[in-house]
Amino acid sequence: MFLKGLNISELDRFLTQDILRQESSKSNGKKISYRTKQILKWVYSKFQDDPNLFSDISKEIRKQIAQKINFRSLELLEYKISQVSDSIKFAFRTMDKEIVESVLMKHPGRYTVCVSTQVGCNVGCIFCASGMFGLKRNLGSHEIVEQLFLIQKFVFERENKRISNVVFMGMGEPLVNYNNVLKAIEIFTSDWGFNISKRNVTLSTSGILPRMYDLIKDNVRVKLALSLHSPFQKEREKLIPIAKRYHIDEVLKALENYYLNTKRRVTIEYILLRKINDSVSHAKELVRILKRYNMRVLINLIPYNNIGNVYFEGILLEEPEISRIREFYSILKEHFEVSIRWSLGRDIDGACGQLRRKIISN
Repeated sequence: MFLKGLNISELDRFLTQDILRQESSKSNGKKISYRTKQILKWVYSKFQDDPNLFSDISKEIRKQIAQKINFRSLELLEYKISQVSDSIKFAFRTMDKEIVESVLMKHPGRYTVCVSTQVGCNVGCIFCASGMFGLKRNLGSHEIVEQLFLIQKFVFERENKRISNVVFMGMGEPLVNYNNVLKAIEIFTSDWGFNISKRNVTLSTSGILPRMYDLIKDNVRVKLALSLHSPFQKEREKLIPIAKRYHIDEVLKALENYYLNTKRRVTIEYILLRKINDSVSHAKELVRILKRYNMRVLINLIPYNNIGNVYFEGILLEEPEISRIREFYSILKEHFEVSIRWSLGRDIDGACGQLRRKIISN
């Protein structure tokens, strides 16, 4: 039983049935809700998960809680602080000795944490280090939440700051781990949890079509980002093999439906690869296909962050020249909101899976 994988009703039910039965019978259950809120306040407001330090709870109850509930599922293995930007890359070890990554990105007025949802990945994007060792398993909701908790604790103890934004853009495809991701979002955004606004949570997907519609059905009102990377179906299939299952037109239609149902601006993520998808014709085709849909779009252009000697049809993956990036940007800017997301962590193995890959290789 991992505390950080429980919502408030699940923790309340567990405490009632397993720990506080005598107290519950005396108080007709009223104290249980109070005890539950006490524990959650310690964890998600004070960022303390050692029950021995829950000073407003009796020693006997603390002892039982410590015996029956696991409060920690990840161990901080290492972290690397960027010397060129305000970002920190974290590597965590799971209880079964796997490694997952998270990144803290500091911006004026906000701190953002990028979390992983899987150990490895099976989407197979050629430009991403996450899938180079394949997919080991999904992360449990407690392991997703633990990443944010440990980084928040790290920041709070050093800077007395709170995390305001979360992006599901780390290792793995979030919509393949759908139920655990939804549970993590609930804990991130609930007033009894981290109390982060849903508008400050972004979920990125390579385009798992059925789950994109499930997000609408389940009223998951976070921001949605689509990893597109090419406006041409055949080329996209080569860059992102899972795209063979879901046509670009169907995926963009699902994105439009998400926007119409949530009124949340959607994001197109586009990694720029030199002499592969950075041409004028790519930019113009991207404008053409996006204009067919009724949605407010932000296009994030991401100059490629080198992960080693990786080739696409005989072409070495490289970042485009600055002039090429600016030309691509200018074409899009005439029609859409556009930003260039320069890597904040090139000196700390900041790209997805890089630090994990280095640790495993060593």
